[in-house]
Amino acid sequence: MCKVQLKNARLRPFVLFMALFLMNVSWAFAQLTVTGRVQSKSGEPLIGVNVIEKGTTNGTVTDLDGNYSLRVEKGKTLVFSYIGFVAQENVVKGARMNVTLLEDTETLDEVVVIGYGSMQRKDVTSSITS
Repeated sequence: MCKVQLKNARLRPFVLFMALFLMNVSWAFAQLTVTGRVQSKSGEPLIGVNVIEKGTTNGTVTDLDGNYSLRVEKGKTLVFSYIGFVAQENVVKGARMNVTLLEDTETLDEVVVIGYGSMQRKDVTSSITS
């Protein structure tokens, strides 16, 4: 009877270790790779759109065809932002997420550029006399 109890005492740490190991393996598969395409309302692909997991630094940018790929957990929120377009937040529900961004109607109408140069006194007097 002592041998059976001793055998079970040696087996318990091994079983506990294996149970914890298997739980960690399932946590590793909780993330999925989300892929998709970001385009404008007219259907043109948007190059260089920032795709970031909300609240983290985990992110990427779209390629020349507007495609992106990012590893995130299901249920997290992705933020899509691009200059001249309204930022959009979407919750990850599956492995494929295509997004259409709308143009920002409240952008600047015009840009005023002011240049300051240096002039010497002789330049001012010569332009007045001529």
